[in-house]
Amino acid sequence: MQRLQSEESIQSASSKTLAWLRATVWLAAVLPLLLFGLVAWHLHQRAAAQAQWRVDSAARIGEEHALKVFETNIALLNRVADALGDDAQAMLRAREPPLHDQLVRMTTGLRQLQGLFVIGSNGRIIANNRVFPAPPIDVSDREFFRHHRTGGVQPYFSEVLTSRTTGEPFFDMSLRRMGADGSLVAVLSASMAPPYFAGFYSELAGQDPDLHVELRHSRGAVLAAWPPKPAATGTALAAAANGPALRSDAPHIVAERPLGTYPVHVVAWIEHPVVLLGWYRQLGLLAAFVLPGTLALTYLAWVALQRTRRSMQLAQQLHSETAQRLHVEDSLRQAQKLEALGRMGGGVAHDFNNLLMVITNNVYLHRRLQPALADSKQLAAIERAVAGGSRLTQQLLSFAGRQALHPERLDLQAQLPAMHNLIAPASGAAVRVEVHVEPDTAAVEVDAAELELALINLAINARDAMPGGGWLRIEAANAVAGERPADAAGDVRRFVVIRVRDSGHGVAPAMIERVFEPFFTTKAAGQGTGLGLAQVYGFCTRAGGTAHFESVVNEGTTVRLVLPAANAAANAAADAPRAPPSAPPLAGQALRGVRVMLVEDNAEVAFTTGAVLESMGCLVRQVDNADQVIDMLRTQATHFDIVLSDIVMSSTQDGIGLATQITRAHPQLPVVLISGYATSLASAAALGLPVLPKPCTPDALLAAVRKALAGKVPAD
Repeated sequence: MQRLQSEESIQSASSKTLAWLRATVWLAAVLPLLLFGLVAWHLHQRAAAQAQWRVDSAARIGEEHALKVFETNIALLNRVADALGDDAQAMLRAREPPLHDQLVRMTTGLRQLQGLFVIGSNGRIIANNRVFPAPPIDVSDREFFRHHRTGGVQPYFSEVLTSRTTGEPFFDMSLRRMGADGSLVAVLSASMAPPYFAGFYSELAGQDPDLHVELRHSRGAVLAAWPPKPAATGTALAAAANGPALRSDAPHIVAERPLGTYPVHVVAWIEHPVVLLGWYRQLGLLAAFVLPGTLALTYLAWVALQRTRRSMQLAQQLHSETAQRLHVEDSLRQAQKLEALGRMGGGVAHDFNNLLMVITNNVYLHRRLQPALADSKQLAAIERAVAGGSRLTQQLLSFAGRQALHPERLDLQAQLPAMHNLIAPASGAAVRVEVHVEPDTAAVEVDAAELELALINLAINARDAMPGGGWLRIEAANAVAGERPADAAGDVRRFVVIRVRDSGHGVAPAMIERVFEPFFTTKAAGQGTGLGLAQVYGFCTRAGGTAHFESVVNEGTTVRLVLPAANAAANAAADAPRAPPSAPPLAGQALRGVRVMLVEDNAEVAFTTGAVLESMGCLVRQVDNADQVIDMLRTQATHFDIVLSDIVMSSTQDGIGLATQITRAHPQLPVVLISGYATSLASAAALGLPVLPKPCTPDALLAAVRKALAGKVPAD
């Protein structure tokens, strides 16, 4: 005992010393570096702020300058339009000498203009301010002219072009003049000189060689820039205007200013590495003083720590390896359990859905063969049992985490009371179950099976919390303030809350924060899996809502399921009056003459599905594996109108692979897939393949085949 106490005392002292040395190492390293970081951050923020101010100022001045130039051009073009009057094109050509003189007077002193042009409806220049007579140039192939001829938005801004007479770069700002009959009479074009804008930007940059300023078209083309790009003169400038303005290999500090409603904006920027260059120099000087002392102090503390640690290293290493091995083993067992559960659930669902498919098809065929049994209560009971079995497979896959969600619009006024018969048995005979839904409760759009499973899980929890009996109330209403999800601030959607209350013994406050954790349970060992409330919370969050848990010991528990209401369009569509369902189509008429290749490796499912299709008038060829289908289609693809295939098969490839291969090799041959395995449904849907879930009713099968054959005339 004395030795044990001595060892514990030594270990405690060593641990304290080790902790103190660790703290010393961290303090020696962190405090100087923290101070260094704070100073560096301050210097960086100041450099970035200065650079941002520079580009903001340049962009704002460039914006004001460009707007004044463009407004002047618009006024000038309107004056030209007034000068043209209502004269036709022939009269305008006769007036070329006075028009030329007038255009010269209008543009005197306007350095931004390279030329002012009046262009006829045939694309030839009628008059201009540069030369007389106007050169015989046809611009009908220019983009700006085609734009006005088709009545496009104006004014129109072109990208940088090259003059066909002088070779100078320019970009156009143009309007059109329409005749009284609505036809195009003339296009009025003000050609602007990029060097004018570049010169202004040069003066704006002044002594700041790092500042870049550009005038950009909304389509991305550069109209003018400073500093100019290499070799960006004449034709080269027009070609370079379509290139990127900012280097893609460096970040930038950028300011961009749109020019009102014009499709042009001013961009100013400074490359971030340039801003950082001065900052790096300051950091270098600072680091020269801080880092050597920090390293020396840290090294001394680290050496002391290492010497103390050696005596405890082996024991700590052994403890760490043991804990790690136990953790890995526990994680592996948990993963294997979930994987096995998923495989089992998927396999059982597939086989069970095949059985339900056989039952569904045979019920349909019995009604065909015996019309007197159309309203048979026994057949109706079988159909209800099939529907219940289908829900069971969905719940099994949901529990295994392999359930593909199928949201649908649910009116809780009808849905929740209908679930009473499902919830009451799960609650037990000693628990009184009450269901109440407010009349104005909005509909929700959720997976009905998941909602049923969530309520059953809550009913089972309530039953276990009331071993002597009690009451369980399920209430639904529109959510009020404070019940919406925490992250729904500003969300305009409505929400619905389903409150599940019981009179059980409640949950201790310390455990409430963990109730939604997977595998956490307050029940005795062997009495709960800890997955029920996890499923409830997962269902709500996947639906776009949340769940809340409230409990008071010895008074009861309330679980609130907050779900988004279905949108108004979905409500209106669902509330619209619907025509009564028509009677089942007579055998031999619905799909008469349609040639179907049925691919199904389950003999019973293949037999009954084939019989259903034949009763609808189809000519069915049954194949039990995908490989045989591929061989047949190489020579007989035109012998079939549609392929109907199961997804999960025992051949070398499944139905998804078969459908993909058929679609690629025979795009005119439609394929419809069927599967009872939820993950297969999700995979097929992700690839855009039409897929029916098992068990599917004959009506659903008929609708799917008709949809796939839409626009295709069956062969006789």
